[in-house]
Amino acid sequence: MDAGFVNAHLVAVQNVFKTMLSTDIVMGKPTLKANKLTSADVTGVIGFAGDKKGTFSLAFTRETAIFVYKTMVGEDAASVTAEVVDAIGEITNIISGQTRVEIEKLGYKLSAALPTVIVGSNVEVNFITKVPVIALPFTFQAGSVAGKMYLDFSFE
Repeated sequence: MDAGFVNAHLVAVQNVFKTMLSTDIVMGKPTLKANKLTSADVTGVIGFAGDKKGTFSLAFTRETAIFVYKTMVGEDAASVTAEVVDAIGEITNIISGQTRVEIEKLGYKLSAALPTVIVGSNVEVNFITKVPVIALPFTFQAGSVAGKMYLDFSFE
């Protein structure tokens, strides 16, 4: 996997969290995903096509998903509601758009499908690809919220 693809995802996540959520987010150590299970409670998935094809998912802990919703919309939620799911779909779409901008700087053209959001832990997600899935863990601190998000992607 080209390091430029990892950097494209890192830059996109950091830019969107900073501008949309007024939050600095830090990437942990990239790894190869060892299983096909979602990494957290609410996961946005989006496919890419074009010069490269692949899949991208953003998995948020319950608390992080609610934080994203509250910060984007300005309303509280006590649980993962339909509105929280919509917010995760929207942030997935925004981050994937920023990722495509960064990947286009590498000389590739991509288009994306509409996001799908999966609610539940340890749900099997099969990336239909012949190359490994890269897992990027992210953390942030926003007041009392210790946020966790996981970005998994694969391009061939």
